[in-house]
Amino acid sequence: MSEIQDRSGARQPELFSPERAARLDDPAREAYMSAAAIVARLDVPKEGRVIDLGAGTGRYTFAIAKAHPDAFVVAVDTQPGFVRIIAERCLEGKFDNVVTGDTPAGPPADRILLLNVLHEMSDLDLNPVRAALSPEGWMLVIDWDGGIERPVGPPREHSHTRDEAIARLQSRGFARVERIDAPEFPYHFVLRAST
Repeated sequence: MSEIQDRSGARQPELFSPERAARLDDPAREAYMSAAAIVARLDVPKEGRVIDLGAGTGRYTFAIAKAHPDAFVVAVDTQPGFVRIIAERCLEGKFDNVVTGDTPAGPPADRILLLNVLHEMSDLDLNPVRAALSPEGWMLVIDWDGGIERPVGPPREHSHTRDEAIARLQSRGFARVERIDAPEFPYHFVLRAST
């Protein structure tokens, strides 16, 4: 596992564990992280290739796959427990446009979804993500805002502010990072990053 540090440089707690997967599927999360709103923000092109990086239980992977049956969706998670959960759900739901994996390999992606995982990634982890984008592609970053008080999510000291996230992305080769005004995500900042 990569070294993960908080804003002060201290070691962060372990990654979100598959043993707590039920929390990722809690219907209450729809109030502040609506799957429909995320799918709309992704603006997936017809027959597009999408990578859901840090896919967890696949909640948003499957929302993308249902909304865009002509798209090809790659659910990526570094934790084998989550990859297993997604693979099982993929079979149960008969999704033939979803595959799983532990790295963003394969043809370049038109879209990458980075939902609540930037704060868990090292700077080096961003290199293969950037490389996975097509020249015209972009990444939608939605992450817990470390600059505001919020009743949910990780502690603020383990989250980035929007400006910190922009600086991190730019330092890893994402030349264009756009701030997105997204009131539908009250506890998050939203960015669109491309090379």
